[in-house]
Parts: sequence; structure tokens; C-alpha cells
Amino acid sequence: MEASGLDGIRWVVEDAATFVRREVKRGKTYQGILLDPPAYGRGPDGEKWVLEEQIDDLLRDCAALLAPGGFLALNLYSMGLSAVVAHTLINQHFKRKPELLELAVADPHGKILPLGTVARLGANQ
Repeated sequence: MEASGLDGIRWVVEDAATFVRREVKRGKTYQGILLDPPAYGRGPDGEKWVLEEQIDDLLRDCAALLAPGGFLALNLYSMGLSAVVAHTLINQHFKRKPELLELAVADPHGKILPLGTVARLGANQ
């Protein structure tokens, strides 16, 4: 944020799914949402996060949180979720068709290795 000369960004360091549910209950909306969920993780109280099992609920809640015409960017680093799954979930919950991109990296020998999918909804799209 500082290196980009930006200010006024609110950084939230807590469980994303809990935060989103609470903000929806409060009737809040956001102009943009950046999601970079892990494929698997554990919370401070031992709660388990499995992307394939919980991404649907998280996206449903994010759709309620995103202001009309807002933007969304979603990184899926799980090879178990294809671009088709990301497209289907976003189209279902946001009623908009996302732009899909492949995440990949080239190794020193020029082989391209897949890492996952990025899905984006542009503002006012």
C-alpha cells in the first residue's frame, strides 16, 4: 500500500469466512473483494478449512457483501478445482461471468507448470 502511494485501505487479519459472514449480517457492502484462500488450513482454535468443501459458502457470502458493480478477484491454488468450477461458482452466486486465467510458472528448462486458476469480475461488468 505504502509503496504504491495508496492510503485508506483497511487491512483485516482474521478468519475471512467469519469476517464476511459478520459483515453481511451488519448489512455492509464493499466495492471490491480480493480472495486468496488456502487449499487447506487450520484456524487458531483448530477449525479446519478445506477449499473444496467451503469455497461455495464463502462465495455465496461474498456475493451478498459485494456492492452492485463491484469487482472480485479470486485465486484458486488448488489443482483439484478447475477453471470450470470457478466459472460455475462465480456465475451462480454473482450472476456475472468471470474472466478466467491460468496460474503457471516456468521452470529453468522452459517447462510450464500449472498452479491454479484466477477468476476476475471487473467493476461494473
